[in-house]
Amino acid sequence: MRMLILFCSLVLLTVSLLPAADTLELSVIDTEGGKAIIVVTPEGETMLVDAGYPRPDDRDTNRIVEAAAALGIKEFDYILATHYDADHSGNVASVDAKIPGKVFIDHGEALPTIRSPKHYDSYINAIGGRKRIPVKPGDVLPLQGVKVTVVTSAAEVLSRPMPGAGQPNALCAGVTEPQTQGRDDNAYSVGLVYEFGDFRMVDLADLLQHIEFRLMCPNNPIGAADLFMVSHHGLPQSNAKFLVHALRPKAAIMNNGHRKGGHTAVFDVLASSPGLEDVWQAHYASRSGDKNRPERFIANLTAECEGKMIKVSAQRDGSFTVTNTRNGFSKTYRP
Repeated sequence: MRMLILFCSLVLLTVSLLPAADTLELSVIDTEGGKAIIVVTPEGETMLVDAGYPRPDDRDTNRIVEAAAALGIKEFDYILATHYDADHSGNVASVDAKIPGKVFIDHGEALPTIRSPKHYDSYINAIGGRKRIPVKPGDVLPLQGVKVTVVTSAAEVLSRPMPGAGQPNALCAGVTEPQTQGRDDNAYSVGLVYEFGDFRMVDLADLLQHIEFRLMCPNNPIGAADLFMVSHHGLPQSNAKFLVHALRPKAAIMNNGHRKGGHTAVFDVLASSPGLEDVWQAHYASRSGDKNRPERFIANLTAECEGKMIKVSAQRDGSFTVTNTRNGFSKTYRP
């Protein structure tokens, strides 16, 4: 009996010491035209990127909390606000009250002309005395197990190319810098490149085309990406051809709403991008008709929905699997 107890104890100890799954996990939460992504590294660290809209009914808060609970998250190691618009940072305080963050990351002080100062004030008040890290291009986030490089922040762009990148971007030929769209905080978005082994993902939040131009022209400092988080909910103020086509993603995920984003011009840019196999959508875009992708790639088909999410599981060899939680449909993209 004593030998059996010892054997069982050794088995339990072995199980407890097994490493976490060696994958990078992403949960793209449906905030109906806002943004919220939960990142779980292979080391088990967690980061919430934006938190959707502040609403009296706590719709987006509840969706984030539910998704976090399913992942066993009781606090976030990091909460990153890409910029200070309502649909990105406006709900951080509400989520933080239920699942607190340890460290907060952002682009620094708000613009004097910011459209929604109350959302910035709410964000700053929520942080209180906890650690806050303002980032600049070239910084690497302090996450374990995955390298996340800041390529844009506070309307500044990466000044030195990432390893293996920096070649001339032929798509910039004959293109002039798009007109600056006022002092818009979208242009201040924190843009990120995730690297996990051979897997690469680019997420530039709501970056506008004139900053995209400064980032990608005349040379491409990023190189190629496997997965592209479509910028600005699929609006044409972002997602220039000289950016998207230069990245050559295999798949793209669009966090659009039923009536917000998913613009036909952006679908056209994506559809013509070299090597792009699929676009996954948070919602059916009601104004874009047959530009929408097949239903199996769309997480929510109607305005009144359950807020189904899109999940990504990336491997070190560069392969990754995208899953639509509405119907369970998934597809794996090979290196």
